[in-house]
Amino acid sequence: MLKFARSFCVLAEELHFGRAAARLHVTQPALSHQIKALEREVGCAVLRRSPQHVVLTEAGAVLARGLGVALEQTERALREAVEIARGDAGLLAIGYCASTQTGGLASLLQRFSSQYPRVDIILRNLPTDAQEAALLSGAIDIGFLHPPLEATQLVLRPAGTERMVAVFPAGHPLLARKHLALADLAPERLIFCSAASAPHMHHAVQTACGRAGFQPRFRPAEDTWHSMADQAAAGLGVALLPESMAAAAGPHLAFRVLDGLDLRLQVAIATKTGKLRPGVERFLATGSLPS
Repeated sequence: MLKFARSFCVLAEELHFGRAAARLHVTQPALSHQIKALEREVGCAVLRRSPQHVVLTEAGAVLARGLGVALEQTERALREAVEIARGDAGLLAIGYCASTQTGGLASLLQRFSSQYPRVDIILRNLPTDAQEAALLSGAIDIGFLHPPLEATQLVLRPAGTERMVAVFPAGHPLLARKHLALADLAPERLIFCSAASAPHMHHAVQTACGRAGFQPRFRPAEDTWHSMADQAAAGLGVALLPESMAAAAGPHLAFRVLDGLDLRLQVAIATKTGKLRPGVERFLATGSLPS
């Protein structure tokens, strides 16, 4: 029925075969053939014809209203399908660690959303190991995470590095010093990622402390930057956090750069190997545009 729906709806608006045929770019005999085929399919007359007038029957008026709504919905669905196929619409699930500032995700999201406002972005705050699993299962399309990774089925694109700093509770005696070195933290409990969750970073901190002449005492901590900041604010130790997190931590905390701690957090944009969805490709292309 939808095959001739548009022809019938145009004719129902014009109530004139000549004008309707011109709008449809068909001949009048072809339009008449289409309407007759529609009437055979419906099983009743939809028009009353005369040399001077075309009038809708009661059944035709009902059919015109219904087909008009159906055509509008069909055309909308077709537009949305094409937009999704091109990556101009649809859903895009993105995982990130701790803060959207890490790796420039926040600014990238703003640029992407301004260019593709019909793409609905879902953000999921996940640690790196959980993002790795979510990428492989398809639960997220893109990950902003911290390498290195073991999964060979993922492609990593460098997104920058971030300096690690020491975060103290406000009023801590060491904050009175103009310069601080890593060795000054020897008496402190360090709040940092566990060896199980971030072996590379954990080992790097242990090595740096060893060079500074002491064995670090780590405080057991949940493996999120926010929980580490909370513990530091409570006076339970000194946390090592990315600088962007430390700068936004609030009035109960203060951070310092440490001499002897040349530790940077790597950030990468991760996707699965193989052909990517158009929306993912558009997001990655946005990342290469000038700010």
